[in-house]
Amino acid sequence: YELISLTPERTPPLASAEVTAAWMNQIIEQCILMAPEQYMWLHRRFKTRPEGVPPRY
Repeated sequence: YELISLTPERTPPLASAEVTAAWMNQIIEQCILMAPEQYMWLHRRFKTRPEGVPPRY
């Protein structure tokens, strides 16, 4: 197993809940993109795929 701990580049923006949530989602996205096959896809958000693109599920 490998554990990667990321240090945020800056403190979270507190302008609004939406801005803070977007900042958090960007960090989560970075983590998922490191190993997308390990991410637990709970719902089928990407059911419809462009023609020729393999299914995610």
